[in-house]
Amino acid sequence: MINKSQRAVLFLIARYGKISKMKLVKLMFLISQERSLYNFVPYKYGPFSFQLYRDLFNLEKSGSILIDENVQILDTVFPKPDFFLQEIISSYAQKFQASTDMDIIDYVYDHFPEYTIFSKLKPKKEQISEEKGITTIGYEGKDIDQFFQTLIANRVTLLVDVRRNAFSRKYGYSKEALSRNLQNFCIKYVHIPELGIESSRRRDITQNGYQELFKQYSSELEYKGDLIEKIKALGGQEKIALMCFEKNASHCHRGVIADRLRKEGWEIVDL
Repeated sequence: MINKSQRAVLFLIARYGKISKMKLVKLMFLISQERSLYNFVPYKYGPFSFQLYRDLFNLEKSGSILIDENVQILDTVFPKPDFFLQEIISSYAQKFQASTDMDIIDYVYDHFPEYTIFSKLKPKKEQISEEKGITTIGYEGKDIDQFFQTLIANRVTLLVDVRRNAFSRKYGYSKEALSRNLQNFCIKYVHIPELGIESSRRRDITQNGYQELFKQYSSELEYKGDLIEKIKALGGQEKIALMCFEKNASHCHRGVIADRLRKEGWEIVDL
């Protein structure tokens, strides 16, 4: 099933026939400013979308495109985006038809300097992070680009993963990929599985059951004082985020940890 964003990507590639990866990413960034297609993060060469690259991989796997130094359309029969999105894409394709990669990079950097903070080329802005403290974040409902956006915007420098098992079927959230990609944003990663809850304890649980589980978990934290002290020490040195799955911290065991810290006087922000 080709989704709305993938249709837009195919339509853009088809407008050129063959397009450089750099130009494709930057044009999709500009198009996404007008229509909600992809989220972008400041990266090595300006705005970048991990999800876009994931979709390109899947489209190549399906035989729709070929990726080498450029991206080339192979299957010219594909579901088209809606008329208004076609107009937006065609407008940008025409505007930058004769532009080189550096031309479009210069344009994006000049108009969106906030996306240049990690650029290897010519950053227009600096990312200064000297904040300290503790936040919490869940990745439910967020693609990996939105997740990174939130961490960067809140100047988090250390992600503390409190999942029991740092594995996810959702793209980008398993331990190896997550820790590797965070390095690109000068964000460190540490996994503390001892603060997680066994998945077997959450299986087929009711809302009332969750309340009882979190009550038990709160009691168990009394025997994990060393780990709580570790979190406090980290939060006293830099800006950290306690990370798990659930969107709402009150529905997650990270919220129990946060509540314990609040009782000790810590101001905890749920991102």
